[in-house]
Amino acid sequence: MAGRIPQSFIDELLARVDVIDVVHSRVKLKKTGKNYSACCPFHNENTPSFTVSPDKQFYYCFGCGASGTALRFVMEFDGLSFPDAVEKLADQMNMAVPREAASQREVQQEQEHQSLFKRMEAASQFFERQLREHDKRDRAIQYLKGRGLSGKAAKFFGIGYAPPGWDNLQEALGTDKTAVRELVTSGMLIEKDDGRTYDRFRDRIMFPIRDARGRYIAFGGRVLGDEKPKYLNSPETPIFQKNRELYGLYEARKIRQKLTRFVIVEGYMDVVALAEFGIHYAVATLGTATSEHHLRRLFKIVPEVIFCFDGDDAGRTAAARAMETALPVLSDGVQARFLFLPDGEDPDTLVRQEGRDGFEKRLNESLHLPEFLFEQLKQQVDFDTLDGKARLDKMAAPLIGKLPKGTLRSLMEKRLEDMIGTRSAAMAAVNETAPEPEPEIDDGVSMPDIITEPVPPSHAPDTEDPLAPMVHRAISSLVRFPGLAQELSIPETEAETEYERLLFEILKRLHQSPQQESIGLLIQWIGSPYEPELKALADHPESDQIRPVAADVRVVLERMTARKDDRALEELEAKFHRGEKLTPEERSQLHELKKQRKQRNHKRTGIYHRH
Repeated sequence: MAGRIPQSFIDELLARVDVIDVVHSRVKLKKTGKNYSACCPFHNENTPSFTVSPDKQFYYCFGCGASGTALRFVMEFDGLSFPDAVEKLADQMNMAVPREAASQREVQQEQEHQSLFKRMEAASQFFERQLREHDKRDRAIQYLKGRGLSGKAAKFFGIGYAPPGWDNLQEALGTDKTAVRELVTSGMLIEKDDGRTYDRFRDRIMFPIRDARGRYIAFGGRVLGDEKPKYLNSPETPIFQKNRELYGLYEARKIRQKLTRFVIVEGYMDVVALAEFGIHYAVATLGTATSEHHLRRLFKIVPEVIFCFDGDDAGRTAAARAMETALPVLSDGVQARFLFLPDGEDPDTLVRQEGRDGFEKRLNESLHLPEFLFEQLKQQVDFDTLDGKARLDKMAAPLIGKLPKGTLRSLMEKRLEDMIGTRSAAMAAVNETAPEPEPEIDDGVSMPDIITEPVPPSHAPDTEDPLAPMVHRAISSLVRFPGLAQELSIPETEAETEYERLLFEILKRLHQSPQQESIGLLIQWIGSPYEPELKALADHPESDQIRPVAADVRVVLERMTARKDDRALEELEAKFHRGEKLTPEERSQLHELKKQRKQRNHKRTGIYHRH
């Protein structure tokens, strides 16, 4: 629905949902004391380091640092955008998601989209029913059996049958003006120039295409005979854009197994056949080449993507195009590989011959993108000649220049120079003229633009403030040893800097929820702007080996409290030194303030003497 989701609703949703239930429905949890644990679903590990706290309603992984609320978990595990994750959790809790004021156009557009989603779901149900009930279903069933497809797989992917005839779907889903208009808009009916309509899909095996939330948005139809085209896809519609969707992605996430990679194949049957053999991480593009958006979306879920192509010239040409598409999104930590199939084979036929182990062996031995890049270029030049190496330099540099700056790019630059035997002049030119990096394509899989905490400073404490280093050290002490807070009181004074406000807030939270370990404190700050800095303090203790005690922090708090008195003292002393006459009240105040400062200094001396 259009419009911003109110923060108050998000808070209410998180208050009602149980993070244990959300995580356990996707990852098997084991009770360990007060908390629950499991092997982390976001990185490979053999020993459980993933912890879920029912008290804090947070999860945290000690291995990779993944953390957040139930909402964040649904986003990351299910690959959903923030609004979609809210909608999904709200549906489970039977809560309607409110929206803040949106334009009339946005509201109308959202209503139209919802109607289209319902029509597409009804169409999918119709096709599935025809595969079970239509008097000509045997032909479709025999075709699927001939391709080795089981009934279980057909049900899981929602495969159906569009029977012969020009108006089966239209008659089933409605012939009124509204229904016809929506079926035309969704691409299920074709409208002729004279206004008459007919079914787009006829006598075809139907593969429903679903978005990240599982909503039906389009179809692919495979012909049963020799008619052309062999595969017919839905046209682009208000709810379906081919360069943003992938067949099988929703089903892969639905399996609830740990995903470490995706293999991109060409056809629907390839995805289904691989799933039949236990390879549940195959996806297919929808009549288009793989786009940057596709790859960015996949790399948010897994660190590795494998392109699967025919081994002929056409397949290698397609692989070269895919390589150029992949280069700009290959940030450090992710990788792309290329698998070329034997002549005449596709994933569907090959996995049936070799089984899961054989096919995965091929995946494991597939070419890494850097090797493929240099292999392709070397085939286009006479590498044994000097001018051939110069040409290689000229061809490789623009491609390497597409990579984001980082370790991979540096290594490929070095590899190029090792190959040509000298400094790359072309690479130097590319680096000198490199434009500003393009902003990452927004796929909606991000947290909302909501800040629930004040934004912390992005620099070290201000050294001009004499208290700043002490305040920062006090924060570090409490992060590393949260138990110190039980010996401290929150001073009755106002914070004057961002770090002082952070110090007060840490003390407040530790009083409300005592912790003895850093992780307990950090969990409370997950999702806040302070999280990275507090983690850094916890992970990198002070260089000295003297363990802080409560008195160290207390000195800082006392100096913050005494700051007002110190300023008053400085003003009175300055007035006295200027030769101005003090009133009896001011002389008495001066005397008392000096006495208090002397006492504080004596106390501090005693504290520091123990060190």
